[in-house]
Amino acid sequence: MMQPFTNYILLPLFPIIAACYLSGVAAAAEERTFDCTICQLASMPARGEPTIPHQTVCKIEDSESYVSLDGDIDEFCLTSSSFPLEMGRTQLSIPTSLLTADMHLNLDNPRVSELIVISQRHSRKVEHRVGTWNVLAVRVIDSTGDAPTKSKRQLGTDIFDDSFNLDNSAQACSKGQLRFKAATGDAVVNGVIDVRLSKSMSNYSNDSEVRNEALSLIPTDSSAVNDYTFTILVMPDSSKDYLSGAKAWLPGKVSWYRDLYGSDPTYLLHELGHNLGHGHSGNGNYNEYGDPTCMMGGGGYSNGSNDDKGKMCFNAAKTYYFGWFSEYHQDVDPSTSPYVGQLVGTNDVVNDEISSEQDMIVKLHSNGETDLFMMYQKTEGITEDIDSDYETTFNNHVVIVEQSGDSRDSWVKASLAPGDVYTQKNWNGGTLVVQACSITPGTPDVAKVISFVDGKTTASCFPTESSTESRCVDTDKRFVVKNKLINGCTWVKRNPGARCKRKSVSSMCPLTCGTCGYENCTDGGLRFQQNKRNKWTPTCSWIKQRPERIREKWCSKSGVSQICRHTCGHCASERKRNVFSNINS
Repeated sequence: MMQPFTNYILLPLFPIIAACYLSGVAAAAEERTFDCTICQLASMPARGEPTIPHQTVCKIEDSESYVSLDGDIDEFCLTSSSFPLEMGRTQLSIPTSLLTADMHLNLDNPRVSELIVISQRHSRKVEHRVGTWNVLAVRVIDSTGDAPTKSKRQLGTDIFDDSFNLDNSAQACSKGQLRFKAATGDAVVNGVIDVRLSKSMSNYSNDSEVRNEALSLIPTDSSAVNDYTFTILVMPDSSKDYLSGAKAWLPGKVSWYRDLYGSDPTYLLHELGHNLGHGHSGNGNYNEYGDPTCMMGGGGYSNGSNDDKGKMCFNAAKTYYFGWFSEYHQDVDPSTSPYVGQLVGTNDVVNDEISSEQDMIVKLHSNGETDLFMMYQKTEGITEDIDSDYETTFNNHVVIVEQSGDSRDSWVKASLAPGDVYTQKNWNGGTLVVQACSITPGTPDVAKVISFVDGKTTASCFPTESSTESRCVDTDKRFVVKNKLINGCTWVKRNPGARCKRKSVSSMCPLTCGTCGYENCTDGGLRFQQNKRNKWTPTCSWIKQRPERIREKWCSKSGVSQICRHTCGHCASERKRNVFSNINS
């Protein structure tokens, strides 16, 4: 009896239900996606201003528009796909429903990993590292007439014609393999054109708005502006409200500068380096501009208003990925094969002073480890303008940097003078050792370097085993292990396989433990008994902290210099050595 009544009620609802269903289908059909490529907006601050971190974004193809990515992009790529993050290659297919009104994407949103498709280009979109490329410089003038300080002709001279300019600095560092030439055309003066904005600089919210409008104003008539690859935008100084020094796409073809920074070849080559796919070169834990040996860090950076000074090239990692001198690269897994060789600096390589038996760059790699790159840094010629604050700590040194892949930031791990040692624990099951054995002036200047993984491979700075042993000896003193005074290296020799692995034991018995390659110039790390009649057990650290007269008296005591090798100067080199350590967790 109730069925007709039910039908009577439901029948009028069918059009509403159908409409809702069809609306849902239509909404699903209208859900749009778009493709974009992950890259960065890389910045370089004005001198004296705080550093500015990269902004990782997803750039829409053939456009200056982008999506801001909020969250940990590396972690997102690792957990959401099998692809590692690669700037200029990793692509996202993003449903528009995931975006905020101001084009932000929250990577921590669980729906993002479910709905976004991650893919990789077949090849990296990092181009133009070799070749000759035309560059168009653009003076950006606002609606009130506010313009960059330099005229078109002056700006073109600074960028392309000065004794130290964008082109000849790139040409010098690459040995002519990378060139930047001034664009030409009826509207172009010395590589430069003017564009006039529709508003005053104060009426723009950010540098992206200025950049996008300025790019849209470049003439498209090929007679007005001939073919060009890279664009340099130079904005008035009033852009300082939202632009510190300079910015660039990483990778990309556009860079933009605040006024006089567009005349500075160190800023220009730094930003074009970003366009070519290079990240920053840092030093320490936080200063991503802190490497004074590299144009992508602080190389040539602190030169005041002198735009004709700042000759510097690139560090080992950046030069390696440029590929200009690949015939002088060595890729070494020191856990399977030690490295013993000679490094030649950039200036001597460019001047053809390197031989086929010598290397420019050594890349140290091993399964599960972040790559290390090392090269010899010499302040001369095309790398002569290292900041004076770093002259004593980087000139005539072997500089080691860490970098996790092309387009990533690099970080200085150590700068080794002759005799200095860098160690990194937990490197593929052992301790990585790099030692700068010696630096010999000549044509070319040469740094002899060794690298090995203690416990897996071995190498020595010394040419023969006998000469190594003459400087590398076990102590004949008793020393303390786990708060117990034991019978020194005699005790170790009874079970070296196990006892040499105990903390600092190999530093007391380097000959027995097979660690002469680097322990021969480090201090023993355990308390020792200098005299059997005296139960007191000093340490090398304690001796090192004594006044010079007392320290020398201790070092003259029998056997002490063979334990406190660094403190007492008992080394292959007359110079006391530094040991740089890193625990790879």
